[in-house]
Amino acid sequence: MGKSVAMAYVLWFFLGYLGIHRMYCGRVASGVGMLFLWVFGWLTMGILIGRAFLLAVGIWWLIDLFLTAGMAESAKR
Repeated sequence: MGKSVAMAYVLWFFLGYLGIHRMYCGRVASGVGMLFLWVFGWLTMGILIGRAFLLAVGIWWLIDLFLTAGMAESAKR
């Protein structure tokens, strides 16, 4: 079953910080990694290191703006 580029971008926009769009496109390991960074970032926010993890997720999320269409297209094959 093919993956929709539009659906991948909807997931990227609303749940991208959790890596759901990557899991949808078949990139489960990196999606789980993104989810882990987000959760770990919030859990360590009290000791201020969490900001670095959340910043990393934010940058990754923005880079995925350009990569999501390619990931969805390759998942169609």
